[in-house]
Amino acid sequence: MPGTHRFIVQKDKWYIKPKTENMTMVKNCNPLTEKVLVSTDTKQALMSIKEPGERYGDVIERVLQDRKRQDFIAHLDKIAEEGEFVPLDSDPEYAALKKEMRRESKHRQAGAAVR
Repeated sequence: MPGTHRFIVQKDKWYIKPKTENMTMVKNCNPLTEKVLVSTDTKQALMSIKEPGERYGDVIERVLQDRKRQDFIAHLDKIAEEGEFVPLDSDPEYAALKKEMRRESKHRQAGAAVR
């Protein structure tokens, strides 16, 4: 199984050690070569959110992706609260795009009605 890990206990610390035998590369995936030391509590927390069939590396990657998403949303919220915005209707470029979209929509509707 690609990227299979085993946990090894050393002095109340757990670390993830990838098995390198028969390791195959997964498309768009880096080879698993790092050991990550985690406490017993952290390992238990990872186990509690691990989905069936997921590797611990997958759990960590999912948690990081969730964090990136949350940070991005917080950034957008900050911009929405603190930013200065111009109404789109007063922008001539937006008005031209909107007019063009309406014109194309009418042409599509007229073409559909002819068929």
